[in-house]
Amino acid sequence: MIQDVSNHVLKRFRVFKGETLTHQFINKHFKNMKTQIKNFLIACLSFISFMSHAQTGSHSTEPAPKEQSRVSFTIKNPSLKSEMVDFKSYSAANERFTAGYGYGLNGLASHAVNLPVPVYVFVEKNGKNELIFVVTEKDNGKTYNVNNEYQITREQYLEAARAEMNQRNFEKAKDDNSIENIAQKKGLKLVKINIKGSSWFPSMAHIRYELPWGKDNQLGFSGSLSKFNGRDLTLPIGTKIYQCSDKFWDSSTKFTEKLLLTVDEKKSDLTLVLN
Repeated sequence: MIQDVSNHVLKRFRVFKGETLTHQFINKHFKNMKTQIKNFLIACLSFISFMSHAQTGSHSTEPAPKEQSRVSFTIKNPSLKSEMVDFKSYSAANERFTAGYGYGLNGLASHAVNLPVPVYVFVEKNGKNELIFVVTEKDNGKTYNVNNEYQITREQYLEAARAEMNQRNFEKAKDDNSIENIAQKKGLKLVKINIKGSSWFPSMAHIRYELPWGKDNQLGFSGSLSKFNGRDLTLPIGTKIYQCSDKFWDSSTKFTEKLLLTVDEKKSDLTLVLN
C-alpha cells in the first residue's frame, strides 16, 4: 500500500531530471532505511513543498498603484512676439487639472517642461486660452513649436472641456465655503480689525478666532507681530478672538487662551494691541 501511494505521488512531483533536493536529503540522512519507506517519505515531503508553494502564490498581493508618470519636453517660440502659455496636468482620478503653471514665452526663446502626464498646453489668443497640443508619456523628450498645428483627438478635447468645467465647480465650492460668502448668506456684516504687537521687537503670537456659526479650533494664525508689523483680519460680527499661549492648531500641543474681544459693528477698523 505504501509503495503504491508513494509511487503515485512521486510520478506527480518528480519534474526534474535526476534527483531533487528532497531525494538528496532522504538518501543522505536515511540511507539504511528500506526503499519503500524512503520513497514514502520523499513523496510526503514533495507534496508538502508543493502545497506550501501553491498557498504562497494564492496570497500574493497586487502591486501598488503606479504614481502618475512625468514627461519632459521643450516648447519653442520662433517668432519675435511673446506668447502666454499655460501648462496643465490632467488627473483622470479627479477629472480636472491638478498641476501646472502659466509662463510668458518670449520671442525666439524656448522653455523646458517637466510635469505629470498628460500635459495640456494652451496659448492665450484674443483673451481666451486655446488648446494647441497634448503631451503624453510617449512624447517624452520631444520639442514643440508654439506656432505649429498638432493633432488633437476628440477625446482629448472632451477631456479638456470636462476638466475646465470641474475646475470651475471646484473653485466655486471653495468660494461658497469662504467666510465672506457664508457671512453674506447669513446676513452678518464683516468688520475689519488690525492686530499688532506691543513691543518694538517682533515676537510670536498665536491668535485663534471662533466664528459665530461653528466651533472650529483650527481657525486663526501664528505669526511674528510688533508695533510695526500687524495682521489685518476681516471677520463677521459675533466672532470671538482669542490669544493663545502656544500652537492652537497642533493637536499634540497643550495651550491656554484668553478672550480678547467679541467682534461687533463698533469695532470696525479697530487696532488691537497685544500685551
